[in-house]
Amino acid sequence: MAKILGTRIVGGEYQPGDTLPIEGDLCAQFGVSRTTVREAIKHLAGKRLIDVQPKIGTRVLPFADWNLLDREVLAWRLEAQFDSKIVEDIFEMRLCFEPRASLLAARHGSIEDLRLIEKRYTKLAAIANAGNDVQQAAQADLEFHLTIINLSHNGMFITIGSAIKTALRVSSEMLLRHAENPSEDLDLYDNVRRYIVNREPEHAAEAMIRLLEASRARMLPFTTKV
Repeated sequence: MAKILGTRIVGGEYQPGDTLPIEGDLCAQFGVSRTTVREAIKHLAGKRLIDVQPKIGTRVLPFADWNLLDREVLAWRLEAQFDSKIVEDIFEMRLCFEPRASLLAARHGSIEDLRLIEKRYTKLAAIANAGNDVQQAAQADLEFHLTIINLSHNGMFITIGSAIKTALRVSSEMLLRHAENPSEDLDLYDNVRRYIVNREPEHAAEAMIRLLEASRARMLPFTTKV
């Protein structure tokens, strides 16, 4: 029930300031007990989507209050409407920290770290060249990016990377599903790998910027304009 209500909220069916139906009406609408309704409301309130006030009711909070990095909120938003705004938002955020993570991985990565980057790229390239499994390719893409974030050894970056994992996976799947040639960006990935392994921090950061900008440009045509 929380998922249905959450998707309706982030999808715009319920607007900020709107009051949700009363408990009894929600029970009848979903065919569930009052306990189930209360648990769902508590769950959504914890994500700052709604606020519950005595004598006022359950009100949808302003967009600025939502916990947009919450995994479920992000998943619900992507499920409700894969629009150009959320794609732009995701890539703007990624451009703020993934190039820096690449720089840090090149600068401070251990020998084992660099071997892991090589391993992730080799797996990504093999799956992309095979070109027959979108989900596997998306998972390999996710592992490549998350590995670089983790090897930055920056706790904040690692936390953000974990938080947006759902967005990364969904966007990767969509990108690869519409790609005419799933391996078309491999040179961009290879440049990131090469500069990190060769310990060229600034070039690694620039290579990640080029990769992310190329991914964003190819994905936007498949989104809903807002």
